[in-house]
Amino acid sequence: MGLKATLTAAALTVLALSCGHALATEKLELRELLELARKNNPELDAMREEAGSIEAASRAEGRLDDPTLKIELEDLSTKRPLEAGPGNAMMTRYTISQMFPFPGKLSLKERAARKEALSARASAAAGELDIIAMVKGAYFEYAFIDESIRITKEVKDLISDASRITSTMYSTGQASQQDVIKLNVEQAMLTSELITLEARREGAAAEIKSLVNMDQSEELTGSAELPKRRPSFDERKLMEAALASTPVIISLKAQSEASELTAALAQKNYYPDFMVGVAPIQRDGRFESYDLMFQVNIPIWQGKYRSLSDGAKGRAKAARARLEAGQNKKALEVKAAAIESIAAQKQIELFETSLVPQSELSFETALKSYKSGGMSLIALLDTARNLKKTRNEYLEAVFEYNMKIADLERASGVELLTGVMDEK
Repeated sequence: MGLKATLTAAALTVLALSCGHALATEKLELRELLELARKNNPELDAMREEAGSIEAASRAEGRLDDPTLKIELEDLSTKRPLEAGPGNAMMTRYTISQMFPFPGKLSLKERAARKEALSARASAAAGELDIIAMVKGAYFEYAFIDESIRITKEVKDLISDASRITSTMYSTGQASQQDVIKLNVEQAMLTSELITLEARREGAAAEIKSLVNMDQSEELTGSAELPKRRPSFDERKLMEAALASTPVIISLKAQSEASELTAALAQKNYYPDFMVGVAPIQRDGRFESYDLMFQVNIPIWQGKYRSLSDGAKGRAKAARARLEAGQNKKALEVKAAAIESIAAQKQIELFETSLVPQSELSFETALKSYKSGGMSLIALLDTARNLKKTRNEYLEAVFEYNMKIADLERASGVELLTGVMDEK
């Protein structure tokens, strides 16, 4: 009976460990990893720098070109050709001139450049959403594997204890050799499973370190846990937010508006630009007169300007079409992510309301049968193994759900997990 009591306690340990996990002393927090990625990810830095350079360049648009200065020396002496200077010329003309584009051209250039800068900033923000989604995916993968490893190790320890006990029983003729072999095979299978899981965890850790710009030689410490609570969301509101404020849509809108402004600027080619200038004249060292100048180009080559205008209008139409296509794609992304999130949540609920309770009930029934002598140890452990499998499948369903929520966050641009993680 003492041996039976020991095995019963071990079996109860399986149930306890399957229903909950030991608390870790140190946790790897998703929020901290996201902050590190935002601060340190080199790809994000590159996108921000590029956007900043485009914005800086845009501030130069809408400004006048530099004025020009021209100095003309007239009636220089051929006897002293190397002594060219105002003092050796009969007359010196200093011409200062400035080009002025037709009214409205500079304003259109400036506004178009600002829209291009806005598009660049939005593209960088879209890149940040992609990086954040990648960090979440890598973290969820790491957390899922980490929890799976803990469950597997706990069960392996139990099987190891049972194997030692059964070996002792076999030596005294109380257990069969087949029981000993089955337990040894089970240990070997769990060891193989742990090797695979730990390799997968190292891969997830390597991805996390790459995304937050950690050296691969550094160790990623701390246990991780999947968020178990589910955020609620309104699909219609997420759709509205996605179409109004996601960086991809903002970028496409800015590009479309910039193309419209560029097309309007092309229409201004039909109107002339102007040049005005003043030319003080120096004679015998004295400024006694000056000239005024006015210059205008004559846009008579209408075919050329019509071609430029048609090209700009075509690009504007293409940008509008890209915006519409982007909006349709974004709506589809949100819709698909919402559908998949809801389906994943239903899968979790199926585990919580049916599959896991049934597996637990099956184990409890097997445990009672074992206590009364109606079931062998191997059969009891098979039932415990089935409970472990169901728990792992439930954990995988939670992982898939969190991945779908991360996809929905990226698609809609709305953070859904923040409040859930705060409640943990």
